[in-house]
Amino acid sequence: MTQRRANTRSGCSLKFLLLIFIPLLLCGGFFFAYQIYDFTREAVLALGLPAIAGPPAPVIAAQPTRAPAPNISAGERVNVLLLGVDRRPNEKCPCRTDTMMIASLDPKTLSAGLVTIPRDLYVPFQNVPNISEARINQAHWYGDLYKLPGGGPGLAKRTVEYNLGRRIHFYILVDFAGFIKVVDALGGIDLDVPKAIDDLQYPNMDYGYDPLHIPAGRVHMNGELALKYARTRHSGGDYDRMKRQIQVLMGIRDKALRLDILTKLPALVKSMWGIVETDLTPQDVFAYAPIAARVKTENIKAGSIDQTMTVQVRLDSGAVVLWPDRAKIGKMIDQVIPQNGATASDQQKFISQEAARVLVLNGTKNAQLAEQAAQYLQAQGFQVTGVGNADRVDYAKTTLIDYSGAKEWTINTLARLMRVESDNIRRTPNAKSEVDVRIILGADWSVPEK
Repeated sequence: MTQRRANTRSGCSLKFLLLIFIPLLLCGGFFFAYQIYDFTREAVLALGLPAIAGPPAPVIAAQPTRAPAPNISAGERVNVLLLGVDRRPNEKCPCRTDTMMIASLDPKTLSAGLVTIPRDLYVPFQNVPNISEARINQAHWYGDLYKLPGGGPGLAKRTVEYNLGRRIHFYILVDFAGFIKVVDALGGIDLDVPKAIDDLQYPNMDYGYDPLHIPAGRVHMNGELALKYARTRHSGGDYDRMKRQIQVLMGIRDKALRLDILTKLPALVKSMWGIVETDLTPQDVFAYAPIAARVKTENIKAGSIDQTMTVQVRLDSGAVVLWPDRAKIGKMIDQVIPQNGATASDQQKFISQEAARVLVLNGTKNAQLAEQAAQYLQAQGFQVTGVGNADRVDYAKTTLIDYSGAKEWTINTLARLMRVESDNIRRTPNAKSEVDVRIILGADWSVPEK
């Protein structure tokens, strides 16, 4: 009996060991995993410990948000949403996310991608009481506040999926204190600061100010300074901030790969107790770690939804938000995370759920074009309620008019399939219409070849 208890405790320790390294696994961009994988495998063999079986409880109880796991043996990409929450010591959620990123690993091409999302991106929400649109960083807040399925992480995952067209398989959540502990556990990181930072209004943990100065050049940063470097808006607002966040994550990755993990394990385990929430399991880590270890630095791509892909607008409330240019955002994501995280069946499911009524109008001299377009769209799962002629026949570019204001999967997919440029997507949600979307075909569109 004593021996069985000892083995059980050791097995649980190994489960915990895997989970406490998840911040490094994901915050470092999947690249610390192999050391953990290799160490725990050797520990199991050397100690004769029982196999890790069944999904363990994570360090902080995760919300039930797991989507079906990707089939990595078939080369399916795995996407993880990284969430940094704006939670100070002694605070409890609901809380907003200060950082949102998609980290992606492609086992087929042995490549990885990282996309940062600005927190002021103004997007539609699905199935949230009294909320149709809001800043994307409020998804976590509303998910917790209204106790929606999966809580804050669940709504954050669904909102990113809905607006950016990538299936999110897992999430990782860490707060300010947790981030500081991760970096300090590594002994700090070394970063090249391109220009000096002087931020007299950097916020402290008590909602006051903590003036910040970071000189230009190579700087060794502990956890606290790395957090400040990643969060300050000294110059460039959120756009420069996102670039710094990617730089910090890559710095974590580089330091983790150089770390002598076996000698550092006791201190790392102690320092990172209870700082992470995730729906990843040790089995997931064992599956992805060997693949991640084979990804070379030159095969890592990073991108940000920046000022070239958004328009700053002021709402009636006076709030300033970022309106997404979906065509440009989609193009960037296709480059950084080229394999679509949503399958064809996912696409049809979302389109069916939105049940948008689509009217197709012919703006060309080709009398058959509207009928051809209608048949093509119906085959893709769209509900085409009618066809007709536009007000003229000399449209050079296809135009998409959105009357719904909330059927983003439909709008994004139509824009891609019909090759509609962002300048030709018009949104008039306040106009009365018997349809949700009107497409005016231009001379630039033809039925795609099979």
